Amino acid sequence: MSLRDELLRLLKEDEEFRLAVVGLLGITDVQATLKRLMDVVTKLADNQATTLTTLNSVLTALGGLIDTMQKLLQEVRVLREDQAKLWQEVKALREDQERLWQEVKSLREDQVKLWQEVKSLREDQEKLWQEMGKLWQEVKALRENQEKLWQEVKALRENQEKLWEEVKALRENQEKLWQEVKSLREDQTKLWQETEKLWQEVKALRENQEKLWQEVKSLREDQEKLWQEVRSLREGQEALRKGQEALWREVRGIRRDLRDVKSTLEKYSITTEEEANDTVQYYLRQRGVVVETKPTFLNSGYEFDIYGTNGAITIVGEAKVRAGPRTVERVNGKIEEAIKAMPNKFPGKIIKVLYCLRASPNTLEAANKYGIWLLESGRERNTPPLP
Repeated sequence: MSLRDELLRLLKEDEEFRLAVVGLLGITDVQATLKRLMDVVTKLADNQATTLTTLNSVLTALGGLIDTMQKLLQEVRVLREDQAKLWQEVKALREDQERLWQEVKSLREDQVKLWQEVKSLREDQEKLWQEMGKLWQEVKALRENQEKLWQEVKALRENQEKLWEEVKALRENQEKLWQEVKSLREDQTKLWQETEKLWQEVKALRENQEKLWQEVKSLREDQEKLWQEVRSLREGQEALRKGQEALWREVRGIRRDLRDVKSTLEKYSITTEEEANDTVQYYLRQRGVVVETKPTFLNSGYEFDIYGTNGAITIVGEAKVRAGPRTVERVNGKIEEAIKAMPNKFPGKIIKVLYCLRASPNTLEAANKYGIWLLESGRERNTPPLP
């Protein structure tokens, strides 16, 4: 038996030997150390449990953070979509700005034509005054001749007693003279009637001239407002380059400005509607047709700028600032739909009408195709199909 085997046997069988060996080797210190280690391990286990609890709390908080991050990502996606919509709004604003420039250009051209019409009216007015001067000269000459005639009649009466032999001849001459006097009186009456008509025409020209000046004044005011809106849009466009937040602020400002422009255009549109109805009624009266027209709301689906009926004839149509072939087609479709939906609102002969301040090329051909009476800036472009 080896020494190792003997030592192991003694350690197993001899307790005193075993305690002696333990004391010799410092096992007691080892046990104390192991006990302390066990205490530390116990504390570590407790701390680990606390750490696990804390970790669970952290994981729970982390889950909340993940949910918050997902919401933030969703908000980012929404912000990106809003930003895309915002750029679409900016693009639409630029397109509206371009159309606004086109309208301003058209207004300038119409203003030039308006000044030409005013110049023509002034020339016609000057000719009218010259004709009136000549007319007054003729009237003055007639009065002088009438005075001389009365002097002759008076002389004839004074000499009548002395000239009995020439009574028959005088009577014949007197009869002719009375015929001439009667003719002169009739001519004088006609002359007064013509003069009265001329005064009525002059009065109408003055009233139309006053309305024309009012329209010119309104156009100037609208043109100034348009320039102000254009300057405001330019300032807003420059401010768009200063970031997303500044972009939103400027977009809100531009929207307010566009509401003002819309209000201005609506006022201008109301003026166009009034002008359209006045023009339609004027040309109808020229043809012996009396129909009162005005903007009319038939129902929620159909509203017309021009509408009126006397039972025998129904006038219906729209008033536009600018019109083209597509405008004519849309107006015709709208009227046809309204006739089918509410036939009782369109008795008698139906006259379709389109009034505009400016008509693009081929508009007249489209109006003739659909049988629409086309009026442009107070002038007839074709003849209405009256019965």
